[in-house]
Amino acid sequence: MSADESKPFDPFELTAAVLLGIGAIGASLAGYQEGLWGGASVEAYGEAAAMTTKASSTYNDELTTYLQDTQIDVRAKELIWEGTENKEDAAGERQLGMASWMLLSQLSDPAYKYLKLPDDVRTEYMENQDGDVVLDEAALLVALETDLDQDYVDEVFSGSGEEFAAADKRFAEGRDANGKGDQFSFVGVILTVALFFAGLSLVFKTQMRWGFLGLGTVVLIGGLAFMSTLTWA
Repeated sequence: MSADESKPFDPFELTAAVLLGIGAIGASLAGYQEGLWGGASVEAYGEAAAMTTKASSTYNDELTTYLQDTQIDVRAKELIWEGTENKEDAAGERQLGMASWMLLSQLSDPAYKYLKLPDDVRTEYMENQDGDVVLDEAALLVALETDLDQDYVDEVFSGSGEEFAAADKRFAEGRDANGKGDQFSFVGVILTVALFFAGLSLVFKTQMRWGFLGLGTVVLIGGLAFMSTLTWA
């Protein structure tokens, strides 16, 4: 019996087998992490799409409110201007009364606030729906001289703005998860290359096999080191 045959195992083959096993386990873990991050990415993209759709619906509602407010504001200003010019006549009183009704009942809350109209009058009007509750001439003149500015626009569209921001954030999270999954996919490629060199080393019977095994070991260590720096799901 030769010396080689008396050995319980071949050190080279044992080293290659250990390297192959570690590489296979590492590649499996990398594939598992890639799948987890891929699932998180798909989920985030789906949620971001749903959130964007909801934000678009909110925006459309806000746009309708904005257009209605601006139309009412313009028409009320016309009535106030005409009414103050003819306030001694019955027609002027009717015009001021119509302007008061439009501002009290038709404006949105933000528009009413930014036209600097009195809250107590509107509260009384909304609670009682009393036609005798009207804005006085001083309040109407304030509305005439006040424009719906950018602060009003920001408040009207604040709901959809926040929803779009949340959707963008969720989409960014999905993109980040996708990038992390790609990193684990790259690790899988590296470890597969290591397995290739380790398996190729078993083919040779000369000292060259140690060169291939050493190259596979270096690639394996590099792949595992890189994988240890990644964020795990």
